[in-house]
Amino acid sequence: MKRTFILLLLSAFFLGLSGVSAQNNTPKNLQKSKNNPANYRDADGHELIFNIKDSKDTLVYLVIHYNDKLILKDSVKPTGKGKFVFKGTDRYDDGMYSLVSMDKKLYLNFILDNNQHFTYNLDTTMDVNNFSVVNSPENAEMLRFQRKTSQASKDANEWSKKRKEFEDAGNTDSANVYKEKLTSLNDDMTAFIQDLIDKNPNFLFSKMQKSYQNIDVPEFKNEKGENDIQKQAAYYRLHYWDNVDLGDHRFIYIPSFDPKMKDYFLKVLYHQEADTINKYIDIFLKKTEADTFMYHYCCDWLSYQFETSKVIGHDAVFYHIAMTNQMAGKCYWLDEDVLAKYQKRTARLAPILIGNIAPELIIPDTTMTEDMTKWHSSYRMSKPYTILWFYDPDCPTCKKESKNLRAVYDSLQAIGKRNFDVYAIANDADIDRWKKYVKENNYPWLQVGGNKGNLDYLEYFNIYEMGNPAMFIMDNKDHRIILNKRIEMSNIPQFLEEYEKIEEYKRKEGQ
Repeated sequence: MKRTFILLLLSAFFLGLSGVSAQNNTPKNLQKSKNNPANYRDADGHELIFNIKDSKDTLVYLVIHYNDKLILKDSVKPTGKGKFVFKGTDRYDDGMYSLVSMDKKLYLNFILDNNQHFTYNLDTTMDVNNFSVVNSPENAEMLRFQRKTSQASKDANEWSKKRKEFEDAGNTDSANVYKEKLTSLNDDMTAFIQDLIDKNPNFLFSKMQKSYQNIDVPEFKNEKGENDIQKQAAYYRLHYWDNVDLGDHRFIYIPSFDPKMKDYFLKVLYHQEADTINKYIDIFLKKTEADTFMYHYCCDWLSYQFETSKVIGHDAVFYHIAMTNQMAGKCYWLDEDVLAKYQKRTARLAPILIGNIAPELIIPDTTMTEDMTKWHSSYRMSKPYTILWFYDPDCPTCKKESKNLRAVYDSLQAIGKRNFDVYAIANDADIDRWKKYVKENNYPWLQVGGNKGNLDYLEYFNIYEMGNPAMFIMDNKDHRIILNKRIEMSNIPQFLEEYEKIEEYKRKEGQ
């Protein structure tokens, strides 16, 4: 495990550059300004001098790490043989940068911090032992780290090969010698990194190294004395960010932050229930509020991820984020038009989130005439669950999915295991066309529609935005929505089975 840790650290500093973006600046929605004092410091300019021995470049590029990209910040021509000077009256954003050759070859990774006046000497061999830096203590520490890890990597590769050779030859004693050397190497690297962190805790580079460290999860025992995996998982979720300073927006400009965000929110939390995800998002965002720039970035990132997610229940996460942040007046960067869009979006989501009680629908069937109209309630269904199926008789996808729904319906009916009814709602003002469709297809479930009812069901269930076909499933015990988006029809039985298992587990746990 430790050896993997070292190699991961090394890879962070020898990145490929195929993803260099042609942008010149930080994305506009995250640029600092004098209107946001917490994120602005008076410019004292910059002068970065790079002396590249044996360089034949006629141009070199300065790129910053942002998200999973490398964004072009500047480029200069040589002022002398192998000498490149980035000089200006404005400051660059603090973060991790790369110096790139004219053919996109990585020369150097370095840190820009409070001091943006220094000289870096390097060559084209990429051997860090030949590099030196003047007037930048943080980059000097980073260079010391790079030299140490470069040698450690060489030793680890050599000793691993030797160990394998002796193991293959059956020479256990000699193999163990190299095994111990590798263990000692890892211990030495771990101590070196910890010392680096302890001596300069405020260096961005030190904070980077700390952020790479794994969280130690203690053992938890249940009443039977067995490992309590659920408590361990909860501890990991709660302490995941312990080694990351979420009050320091400079993390946005280092390569490890975006993968860490994706790992936590798109893997660790992704398939938790919405209430659980919301709990940890609140904890996370609270930690970023000390740095308004960091809060801005993380709030926007999370809003986008969960608003665009296709996972069931993630609309409730987006709704929670929006209501506790954007709609709570905490997002200073949003103008009135954007806020209006959030208001409209949350208003449409609010009634149809999973867990909400669906309104009773009373809609006529195809017997609609001037003399007689039969009305049917969505609450008066006989099975444990009701599928509200919104469709347009003239929609090709609706026709296909209706046939798929019938296949599931009929197969479960044949074996006596159908546990849902279908309340099919036609969105068609042409009554004759709708009646013709119903007669021709002869579906075995209740058909209502004609754009009449006790309420504007198309508005309430957001069909105008979602479009047809649309599916909702209600638990008829209390008419709560348990599904608010269309899934594969063949997955309906499994979905209901899993839902019942979860509900049974909650009852046992007293939730």
